[in-house]
Order: sequence, then structure tokens, then C-alpha cells
Amino acid sequence: MIMNIYECEISLHENTFFSSREINNFYQTEALLGNYALSYAFGFISSPYNNNKILYKQHLTSLNDRDIYITPAKVVGKPKYAISQFNATSETYWSKVEQNAISTDINVKIGKSKGARAANIPQIGRIKMLAIGSIFRCYIISKNELEIPQYIRLGKFMSKAKVETTKIDYKISVEQESFVCNILLNPVDLSDDSKLSVYDLFSVHPVPLIDNARIISKAYQLNNGLKLPYNMYFGVAGLTA
Repeated sequence: MIMNIYECEISLHENTFFSSREINNFYQTEALLGNYALSYAFGFISSPYNNNKILYKQHLTSLNDRDIYITPAKVVGKPKYAISQFNATSETYWSKVEQNAISTDINVKIGKSKGARAANIPQIGRIKMLAIGSIFRCYIISKNELEIPQYIRLGKFMSKAKVETTKIDYKISVEQESFVCNILLNPVDLSDDSKLSVYDLFSVHPVPLIDNARIISKAYQLNNGLKLPYNMYFGVAGLTA
């Protein structure tokens, strides 16, 4: 099947945050962009407004049906970081610190009301964000030609990022071969006949990602010298939602 392959370079125009790792009240952003998040950011799928349900399986299956796949995005060069503090506690006239919650109900003070319920919501802490100027690169593979947006929004704060897109020429290897893939991969998205041996692992949610993977597979041999595993698709069979 003849596919269109696009190389997308994403440059951050605003500090970008998503919580990859939490250490006490310190929330860190890993230097990568997951392909589930990018699928939404590029507008290939959309989540219903104000809907708290996670619908990865349903949404990503629709991309498989349309023969659209996007790889995770790997940082180009060294990432830049910005660290900020936040304080989400209330600024009301009266408050009381309780177990895992801050009560602002004045009736608690005079004994006419019970205290606040425990809430697993951070109220103070520090966040380590990807800073303005960080650059990432991913690849989009599609049966049909796509209109790639020039700007997208990323992360918890819907931060602005610019996208520069180049359509890439390629050829497909006739037989399986062993090669090192120098882009980020989602291992559950590899074809059934692909075989992994060694790789660097990024333990992130919802799916761990891998880099510098030694893989045996058919490949797209891009004219920029890179090789992509052939026939990648969103491996949603094991997802529950």
C-alpha cells in the first residue's frame, strides 16, 4: 500500500507541562511527546467537551480504520526546562489544614459542620516544564494526504507550539532486516512480525515508550537516512477504555 509520510518538527512557543513523574510535591515533565496526546493535538481525533471518560480505544481505533498513524515525538538536541511553583490553596478569610484537604467552611470553625473530605488534588508544589524553544520531531504515516496544522496546543495548560511539516520520500524494504531505529516508538504499536532486542525505556503513562531500539522488521527507508518500522498501527486491543 502506498502511504504518505510526513516529518513534523514541533517547536514550543510556550512552557509546556504534563506530569510524567511525581516525587512528593515535585511534578516533572519528561522530554518527549506521546503519540496518543499528539493524535488529539493534531486534530485527527477529538474528545467530547467536558467529558471525563478516557476513550483511547474507541478514538485510536478510528485512526486505524482511516490508516493514519503518528509516532511519539523525540526531542531534537537537548531539552530546555523551566521550573515554577504553584499554590492552589484558597485565599478565603478562614481556612483549616486537615488530613489531605484544606477546609474553607467557616461552619467547621464554630462546630456546625464536619471537616472537608480528603482529596487527591495537589495544592502546593513545584512543576518542571518543557521550556520555550524546545524542539521535537515525529512522523505521520497516512494512506491519504493530510492537511497538517501549523500550530497545535499541548499539555495540561494547552500551550502553543509551531509545527513545520515536510513530506518525505521513501522506499520499502522487500524483506525483514535488523536495524537501529533512532526515533521514539510505542512498542505496542509495532506489527506482529516485528521483533525487539535492546532499547532504551521511558516509563511513562499510559504506555512506556522506547528509543534507540534494535529491531527486526520490514522498514520504510526514508530519504533522510532514517528507517521506520513498517506497518505500525495503534495497538489498542489491550486497552480497556
